[in-house]
Formats: sequence, C-alpha cells, structure tokens
Amino acid sequence: MVPSAVVSQVALGAGCRPDEVPQYPAGDGLVKSPAAWLVERAGFHKGFAMGRAAISSRHTLALVNLGGATAAELIALRDAVVEGVEGRFGVHLEQEPVQP
Repeated sequence: MVPSAVVSQVALGAGCRPDEVPQYPAGDGLVKSPAAWLVERAGFHKGFAMGRAAISSRHTLALVNLGGATAAELIALRDAVVEGVEGRFGVHLEQEPVQP
C-alpha cells in the first residue's frame, strides 16, 4: 500500500496518466497498486533472467531456478527487482512470504 499522493509519481515513471495506474482504495489515504504491474513497467518482464535465476514466464512475481541457480543468485534477482521498482517509482516492494 502506498499513499494516494504517490500515484502521480508512479504514473510519471510509467509514462502514463494517474488514472491509468491500476489502484484500489485501501482506506486512510492509501491505495493498493498491483506489484506485478510495477515490476513489469520497471523493465522486469516475464522470463527476465539474471544468470540462472529468472522471473517466471507465467507470473511476474514468481522467481524460478532455470537450473543450478544458487540462493545468492535468486536473492540478487529479487534485490534487482526491488531496487528497479524503487528507483523508477519510489515504491519499495516487500518480499512475500517473509524469509526467516
């Protein structure tokens, strides 16, 4: 969830109008915007790979091992996506499920 005021910043980063950013009221001046939409518009499309770790070809929010990827490679891909979204839109994504 992000403050509704952030929607304009997201739209600017996505090259669209604020009303074109998918958003759902979350109460108290907050909105929900689909993380997958942000990830894709930050340049991390389905199938995007860094070495042997990749974003699933079926779902933007799932990371997959293409064969032989280490945990470090998957974490590096996760970090690149989080940093890419934050750098482009100013929105920090949180990992789910939470890593113990």
